[in-house]
Amino acid sequence: MKTAIALAALTLVCAPSANALGMDVPYERFATADAVDWVQVCGQWPVRKNEGVYRIVHGSQYAQSFLYLQWMHRGDDGSLQAVHTQGIRELNNDHAEISLTRIACRATRTGIRITAQASSGHDGALRSITIEAGHRPGLYRYAASPRR
Repeated sequence: MKTAIALAALTLVCAPSANALGMDVPYERFATADAVDWVQVCGQWPVRKNEGVYRIVHGSQYAQSFLYLQWMHRGDDGSLQAVHTQGIRELNNDHAEISLTRIACRATRTGIRITAQASSGHDGALRSITIEAGHRPGLYRYAASPRR
């Protein structure tokens, strides 16, 4: 019995002290590529019992824009996890030389609508683009029209 009490006391003395305020979480704990310019959450989509949201990721590399759409699921612990990540193939070709500006996203009844101004390094044309994504991960519709 004395040994058990001594062992318990030694454990209390040698144990690391608890920090009531928690610990600082360093930036390095978040996985973000250096080429990512911004991330935006936009709209919700139905997922079984938990909340799902759309997330747009914009990156710049090779002097052009890259756009990715993610269907995110909030886990039981409250953290967001990507269910599916979809690159926008019409934009994400490394020879497309398309630069996006005025990117906006708004929720719709059936998903989200992303609009932007797209300038091409090939012909100097300025276009308006629209990307619509629904509740089925991976499916989207892309449309471009000349800017007037």
